[in-house]
Amino acid sequence: MTAPLALAGCSSPPPALEFGTAEPSGPRLAAQPAANGSLPVAQWPNACEVLSDTEIHAILPQATDFEREPLKVTIMNFNPLTESAPGTTGDVAAGGCSYKFGLPSEYESKRNSSIKLTFTAIADPALVRESYGEDMKDAREQATRLKKEFRDLGAALGAEGCFLPDLSEGPTCFRGPYKFEVDGMSTADGVGEYPESKKSWSDKVLTHVARTVSARIP
Repeated sequence: MTAPLALAGCSSPPPALEFGTAEPSGPRLAAQPAANGSLPVAQWPNACEVLSDTEIHAILPQATDFEREPLKVTIMNFNPLTESAPGTTGDVAAGGCSYKFGLPSEYESKRNSSIKLTFTAIADPALVRESYGEDMKDAREQATRLKKEFRDLGAALGAEGCFLPDLSEGPTCFRGPYKFEVDGMSTADGVGEYPESKKSWSDKVLTHVARTVSARIP
């Protein structure tokens, strides 16, 4: 009787985790903010509608059980040298979004992974470029102070510029009138053990999300 009992207690290991590459397929993000100003917050895109399931599947073919959670972004005066135009500051209810989904894992968890996309500015490209430069300078200085692994990716992801505040974090990027950040995590088998799992997720997933968004901006 021991052999049947042993067999009954066995379970198959989860399939190996598969990683793909960016395959942008959604419509163009074509905001047109006024010269030297920001886009009215009422015209911001819903971040939960930016990435499609198809685009995520291109990067993670085994992703299932998608759920989207909007994240509020508060926009302040983007250009301190001038007064903000009416309607260009305030809360954007879905300026960011947490895309949650499941990946194969030995331990049952319906949604053990996430990608977070957040737009932090939509404005005149000249203002966005300046703001991005300040962000990168601050991130580089903080990385030096905290002994983090800062990396300037330049235009490698298809944006005009991207940087990693640390190799275990997602990229901050800008292209045209958009500045955005990508973050997220996973506890799925095949991503690796913490803290290496964060570096793996950034390299194999989050950079491809940045490529996807960048390619959708004219």
